[in-house]
Amino acid sequence: MDIDRTDRRILALLSKDARITNKELAHEVSLAASSVHERLKRLQEGGLIAGTYTDIRLERLGLSLKALLFIQMSEHKKTDLDHILREILKIPEVRGGWMISGRFDAVVEVLTKNTSHLHRLVVEKFSSREEISRIETSIVFESVAQHDLVDTLNLTDESQNTVD
Repeated sequence: MDIDRTDRRILALLSKDARITNKELAHEVSLAASSVHERLKRLQEGGLIAGTYTDIRLERLGLSLKALLFIQMSEHKKTDLDHILREILKIPEVRGGWMISGRFDAVVEVLTKNTSHLHRLVVEKFSSREEISRIETSIVFESVAQHDLVDTLNLTDESQNTVD
């Protein structure tokens, strides 16, 4: 999908605040609200904007322990990894899962109340699965995330096709 600088600016503004109004977007990019509406519609229909969400601080609700589970699959089950990851996503504590390269086959992010909760989760929902041959658990001490995509979106600018 081709996007121009105005589309990039709209996406950058949305990355900072998904609740920004159409009128505010129009003002920021110096276009009519109807033009911004059409651009948003095109970006959504083109699949570039997949959705919006509210960032809920689950730690304030008692789910304060974040951990990453590095999972190695049984050799005969590696071909089922996509299916298994989709199943794992149904576990309430699971926040995300990714297939990865290297020594492990997948990494899964979980949120739990405490280490006892984490231990029960790993034993009951992961270690007990025959498809999983090994798990290494790492507790996350601190997280940072980048939501402002201004610089990232500039990487896609066709005028920056130079190699350093």
